[in-house]
Amino acid sequence: VYALILLLVVWFVLLPLLKKQEIQVNFKFMLALLPFVIFGSAFRILNDIGIVQNTCNPLDLAFYTFTPGIWLLTAGITIIALMLAKKTSNGNEDKFNKHLGGMGALIAAPVLLYLFTIFKVWGGFFLVLFLAAIITIGVKFLVELKERNFFKDKLNIMVLGGQVLDSTATIIATDVFNCGEQHPLSETILGVHPGLFIVVKVLLALLIIYYVDKDIEDERLR
Repeated sequence: VYALILLLVVWFVLLPLLKKQEIQVNFKFMLALLPFVIFGSAFRILNDIGIVQNTCNPLDLAFYTFTPGIWLLTAGITIIALMLAKKTSNGNEDKFNKHLGGMGALIAAPVLLYLFTIFKVWGGFFLVLFLAAIITIGVKFLVELKERNFFKDKLNIMVLGGQVLDSTATIIATDVFNCGEQHPLSETILGVHPGLFIVVKVLLALLIIYYVDKDIEDERLR
C-alpha cells in the first residue's frame, strides 16, 4: 500500500513538477536532494527510539515520524524547497542546486545535532561506514571487470552505495546491537543469514541500474 502511494505521488506530483519547472535530474541535483533524505531518516529515528509514539492522527506531529507520515512530510518539505530554490536561482542550474542543498542542510541540521547529542554507539556508526565503503568499492570493482561502463553515470554508484549502506546498517543494528527489524520480508531474509540480506540488496540495486540505463531514456523517469 505504501509503495503504491509513493508511486502515485512520484508519477502524478513529482514528475509533472520537475517537467514544468524544467529541472535537470543529474548527479548534482541528486546530491542537493541528499540532505532531505537524511532529514527524513533522522526524523524517523525520533520515533524509533521512543521519543514520540505512533499515532493515526495526522494533526499530531508524531504521525510524521513514521511511515507513511514521514514520507508525506519529507516530500512536502522537498517540494516547497524546490519551488523556493527555483525562484531564488533565477534559472541558474548551479545556483539552484546549491540553494536547494543549502535549504536541505539547514532543515536536517537541527535534527542531526540533537541525535548526535544522545548517540552513544559511535563504534557501530563508524563500523557501518567502513563496511559499506569496502563492500561498495568491492562490488564496483567486480562489476566493472565484466561491464566497464556500468557506473559511468555517477548516479549509479549512489544507488549501489545507498543500498549497501542501508543493508550494512541493518545487519550491524540487528546482529551486534540486538535491535529489531520492522519489515517482515527483511526479517525473513536476515533470519536465513545476515550476509544474504546484503547480497539481495546489492543484486536489487544492480538490476535497477541495468534496467534503467537500458530501457528508460527520460532522465526524469530515471
